[in-house]
Amino acid sequence: MPTALPESTQLNTPELLEAFFERSQDGFFFMMLDQPVEWGPGVDKDAVLDYVFSHQRMTKVNPAMAEQFRATPAQLLSLTPSDFFRHDLAAGRRGWRKLFDAGHTHSLTNERRLDGSMMWVEGDYLCFYDAAGRITGHFGIQRDVSDRVKALEELEQSRAELRALAARLQATREEERTRIAREIHDELGQALTALKLDVAWLESRQSRTDSGIFRLGDASLADRVDQTMQIVRRIASELRPSVLDQLGLEAAIESLVRETTQRTGIAVIFHADDFPRLPAEIASHAFRIIQEALTNVARHSQATRVDVSVRRVGGVIILGVEDNGVGFTPQSLSGLSSLGLVGIRERALACGGTLMIRGEPGRGTGIAVTIPVPKP
Repeated sequence: MPTALPESTQLNTPELLEAFFERSQDGFFFMMLDQPVEWGPGVDKDAVLDYVFSHQRMTKVNPAMAEQFRATPAQLLSLTPSDFFRHDLAAGRRGWRKLFDAGHTHSLTNERRLDGSMMWVEGDYLCFYDAAGRITGHFGIQRDVSDRVKALEELEQSRAELRALAARLQATREEERTRIAREIHDELGQALTALKLDVAWLESRQSRTDSGIFRLGDASLADRVDQTMQIVRRIASELRPSVLDQLGLEAAIESLVRETTQRTGIAVIFHADDFPRLPAEIASHAFRIIQEALTNVARHSQATRVDVSVRRVGGVIILGVEDNGVGFTPQSLSGLSSLGLVGIRERALACGGTLMIRGEPGRGTGIAVTIPVPKP
């Protein structure tokens, strides 16, 4: 059986509510209208809001509410919506319209204290009605969340700065890859070509009796030079495929698809729509996204087939890579094993795009990257 409170400590319900109202750490208040207002279909809502913003007044506040506004309760009493939102009446009217339309609302608003300083307020608000269904005022519970909003803004700014730094590092790395690839192709390629000509000249002058001088095992020096030149071309192409700069994205992806099929044995099928030549930066990101996706497939998917697609839809291009491999669980998209997907996502974000991933165990994996393309 519940224990009764001592008579000296018993309070009736109104007293309990008043104590709760006064001691709450959240701001409590009532704002009542001078006259009830109709609100619904057929009502000129703008005219009603004009009246409300001049004739709805703060009638009761608790100390926590006054503290939020750096004022005393007496200083807040009788203030109207026009007083509280004089810094942004349009935003205030939108908030009141939403409240009156629904009868209740939860919102985050930018408000001003009485000393003019800014604060962010998160609150819950509930309308009062009379017997005729007219709005007579509303009750609110709100809290100052300025510190939380500031922390979120700083976090978002930090993320934006990190992404900008990552995009710059990617651009710098791409520039360095291009320079190194060009030097390997031009300088080392020319040196190997000259070496091959020298070896061919020497081989043509050797006598039949010493025909093995320029042979290493079963291959001649010229063959070894040819093999080395192929290795040099492959390394230069992996650093920066020249076809990307010369012929564009589609040709570069076709070359990448052929090379991946030859190297891995996976059947890679390329589907592409016709679309105009892309800006160099977007083409570079798009190529690297598909390259990284194919690398992930080769390393992790155990797939036998991959479909690569490049489509243009309106003002965006959609890059798709879908395999028939082992798939993944959502939990696997974290940690070191997902760094490839992180790189793809960051490249997509650097272009103002988005990454979507689909996959489930035993049913393969698919990614789709949507990148907006500026008009020519």
